[in-house]
Amino acid sequence: MADERPVVEEARAGDRRGAERRTSDRRNNDRRAPLPWWRKPAALLGGGVLAGTLLAWLLFGGDDAPAAPDDELTTAPAPSAAPENVKPTPAQPPAASAENAYGAAGFERLVLQAEAAVGRRVRTELYCEAPTSVAVTTGQRTEAAVAALVQDGGVPGAECKWGSRDDARRQDFLVLVPPELAAEFASAPVIKDGFVERRRVLAEVEWVGKSEALALRWTGVFRGLVR
Repeated sequence: MADERPVVEEARAGDRRGAERRTSDRRNNDRRAPLPWWRKPAALLGGGVLAGTLLAWLLFGGDDAPAAPDDELTTAPAPSAAPENVKPTPAQPPAASAENAYGAAGFERLVLQAEAAVGRRVRTELYCEAPTSVAVTTGQRTEAAVAALVQDGGVPGAECKWGSRDDARRQDFLVLVPPELAAEFASAPVIKDGFVERRRVLAEVEWVGKSEALALRWTGVFRGLVR
């Protein structure tokens, strides 16, 4: 009996399948630690988007021209306000492009064109009386071409007939005569027009139309004789 105990103890010593091995089970000791936050899918996706945005900014965001310094900025002057009761004249072609508007037909064409004809220069035949001072109605809108000639509450104007002597449809027309053109206007010949003596004026006229400041009379401005 004494000789068998060492054998048993040696067998136990060489047996490595005992409880000691089970206590060191790999499934208990080899468990992995949680992933760090920067390796999680959401963090990787966000980092990719940020990198793409930065790359796009570097490629395309640097082409903008730099802003001008404050001392180089200029401010356009504000347009001057028109007088309260002055009606501006629409933009028109240069004076050299005056068109023919003889007789009643030419007059009626300008009337039908209304505002589009204001400021236009036309050639026509007028039979006019001597110029006098024509009163300007206060409190009404005054066309720019009329306002430029107002002196002491009136404008120099001549009562005329638009059209030849044998034109049954000719119209009454008020032509304003600028002081610097008074002598040229007066050089037109005086002839017998029916029972009245009038000047036959082959004139270039700036069309104003019906003037509110001149009692709604058809009005124009004398711009010279037709040569």
